[in-house]
Amino acid sequence: MEAIGNTPVVRLGRVFATANVVAKLEFMNPGGSIKDRMVRAMLRKLPPEAGRVVEASSGNTGAALAMASAVLGLDCEVAVPVATSREKIRRIEAYGATVRVCDAERGPDYQETALDIARQGGAHHLDQYRSSLNSQAHYGDTAPELWSQMKGEIDVFVCGVGSGGTISGIGRYLKERDPSIRVIGVEPLDSAYRKLVTDLPANGEFSSAIEGVGKGCPSPVFDPGVVDDVVQVPDEEALAWIHRLAREEGILAGGSSACVAAGIARLLPQLGNARVVTIFPDSGAFYLSKYF
Repeated sequence: MEAIGNTPVVRLGRVFATANVVAKLEFMNPGGSIKDRMVRAMLRKLPPEAGRVVEASSGNTGAALAMASAVLGLDCEVAVPVATSREKIRRIEAYGATVRVCDAERGPDYQETALDIARQGGAHHLDQYRSSLNSQAHYGDTAPELWSQMKGEIDVFVCGVGSGGTISGIGRYLKERDPSIRVIGVEPLDSAYRKLVTDLPANGEFSSAIEGVGKGCPSPVFDPGVVDDVVQVPDEEALAWIHRLAREEGILAGGSSACVAAGIARLLPQLGNARVVTIFPDSGAFYLSKYF
């Protein structure tokens, strides 16, 4: 658990050769994603009597929780949507946790399932989509680390939006230190967050092949007050950037990272010489059977 954090930042000098774009490689956390930080912060607030934990996750939070549960001797159960990659499910199970795969078309969705498990089985529910501890973890951990690594030289922070905790926590921290920093979210087409920040409506029902970003309904943890804009990216662009990052930068990034890279590519004409910083939340190694 002490190995979480201190992940490197790298300049994306090949795919963005004429711009100054830096990515923080959060897949280098021991559990494989940025969610290690959030789970560690949440478990520090765990009631002493808690011996069982449950969470709804598209995969990475579940893996982080399963890893931490193995360390702390907790029983762990994770509810995931049916679209979750096979690698993510097996990763959670490898730590000894139980996985419930939920198909919303045939029964309760994964968030409802986690709530039911908590109510019926007496498990402690982390509830990343509603808990303020989600954004607080990134405000108190990820953001100060990023600020120090960049020596405060940030003009634009671009971040994928899934639960909304990462962009909310880091965005608040950065704007408190320099209100001129622009905070821009990236999500797939027809996701729910853009309408909270801009006057652009959703065009249809949300559906995406990209895991970890986008929601049909926005999570309560998302703070639109610290976000200046939200860009939407078609799945085909995100999928193309997965391969570009691997083959041109040597970075095997996940779909949410590629979605953000595609969003930055769309934004660059209006950003000029701005110093752009982003987060790559997880690795493409968890999606080999799905995207590669």
